[in-house]
Amino acid sequence: MSLIDGMISECGSETSRLAGELLELQGRWSETEAMLTAVKDSHSVKVSKLEVAIGELERDLGKTASSLLKEKKARKAKSSEVRRLRRQIEGDAGLASRGIREATDALRSEFQARLAKISAFLGSLECIRNEHFALATIEGGVAVVQSFQSETSPTLEARLSGCKGDLAVVDGGFDLILADLKSACFLPACSEGPEGKDPMLGESGGDAAPGLDEATGEERA
Repeated sequence: MSLIDGMISECGSETSRLAGELLELQGRWSETEAMLTAVKDSHSVKVSKLEVAIGELERDLGKTASSLLKEKKARKAKSSEVRRLRRQIEGDAGLASRGIREATDALRSEFQARLAKISAFLGSLECIRNEHFALATIEGGVAVVQSFQSETSPTLEARLSGCKGDLAVVDGGFDLILADLKSACFLPACSEGPEGKDPMLGESGGDAAPGLDEATGEERA
């Protein structure tokens, strides 16, 4: 009996010890559950915050993508507008250049026509002058001969000198008028035309338009 009582006593002691350990484990388990609950709640809050942040990032990403798409469309439209303006500017430049060439050609033709008319007029004027001088010479010669028949030698020499002086004055005045007309026919020096040619040059690019001196020289010859 004493052996059984001893074993029962040992079993009771072991049971008491195990019960204490069980109570301790239950306490630890409760603490662990509380910690797990706190961690779960904390994780839930963090997950909620992360979900909100992800939603905001998605919205921002959508706005950024929309802005990028709009910017891309705007750049494409600007590129098209730049190409259109460039083509328009090139076309306008071509039209302006062609207009300048046409206007230059028209002015050159008009100037050459006027120059030819003035040269012809000066040639006619030179012929009239020569005829006038020839007639005046004949009339003067007749008058001198007549005066020679009626006047003495000193008087004749004086009249002859006076006639020569008057003739020189008239000739000089006519030459001055002719020089003024010639100078009026020439335009001031200008820059070269759009094709690199002098507006005073002819169509061949090397022969100048006939000058007044050449025209009047031909008439005099």
